Amino acid sequence: MREDVVPTTAENHRRGRAPWHLWVVGLFMLALYIGGARDYVLTLTLNPDYLAAQGYAEPQIGYFTDYPFGLGVLWTLNVAGGLASATASILRSRWAVPLALITALAQLVLLILTFAFRDRWDILGPSMSLFDIGVGVLSLAFWWYCRVMLSRTVLR
Repeated sequence: MREDVVPTTAENHRRGRAPWHLWVVGLFMLALYIGGARDYVLTLTLNPDYLAAQGYAEPQIGYFTDYPFGLGVLWTLNVAGGLASATASILRSRWAVPLALITALAQLVLLILTFAFRDRWDILGPSMSLFDIGVGVLSLAFWWYCRVMLSRTVLR
């Protein structure tokens, strides 16, 4: 296209459309964090049916009963930030980038602290631990994805 030619309105509109993968990624992350929010609420309220379905016994229940305040704040930031960043990405808001960063950092610090000081692997087991590490990796990848979408002006 020549530089002196101004694109038509239809071309401008096409450029402003959200790519299909924004919907896939945004809805996937929203679903992931809706599940995380459900787990958060049912675990912190010590819902007996949910805890039994998770296979939690006394050590796991004690792990969450004695959860330090600071770790609870990180967990809350992770869950709330995940819901907010996924929603912001679907709405094509530039706020998705800082919200996704807060989410990823909260998850990363939470994982480091709980593995280092709360015996997470031994108490919650490898399956739950690996799942949460995967969520951390996905959260970091989502932050990167949102940065790319912002640089391409998909997010505004």
